[in-house]
Amino acid sequence: MGNETIKNELERVTTRMVYISESDFELDVQDWGELDETGINKKISQFSGTDKIETVTSDAFFDKTINSLDPADEFAASLGKQYEALRTYLQNNFKEVKVYRSGKIQVHIFIACITETGGCFVVHTISVET
Repeated sequence: MGNETIKNELERVTTRMVYISESDFELDVQDWGELDETGINKKISQFSGTDKIETVTSDAFFDKTINSLDPADEFAASLGKQYEALRTYLQNNFKEVKVYRSGKIQVHIFIACITETGGCFVVHTISVET
């Protein structure tokens, strides 16, 4: 699968998705090309303006995100299903998936998805945490 196809599929899977925190931010998809761990950290630092980067497992990120959504709320329940579909898509289509958090108060969240050939696609959003 080519880079354009991968990006299009990620955009399709994340359409109309938001990350709910003290503010709601959409998810956006970026193609970062071929990067190793050092390159990913450098790009995150440049993007977020800080060298303070926390790594969490994708399972921990998705579990926390999905469990924080109110299943009794129609929108939140629908969003939970979208996050579960995104998790499944990433697990089935990427060699490795890591989640990085960087920043204070306005925390950038980067879901880095590594292809078999070393390409790095990122699903990015922001969490407001005061």
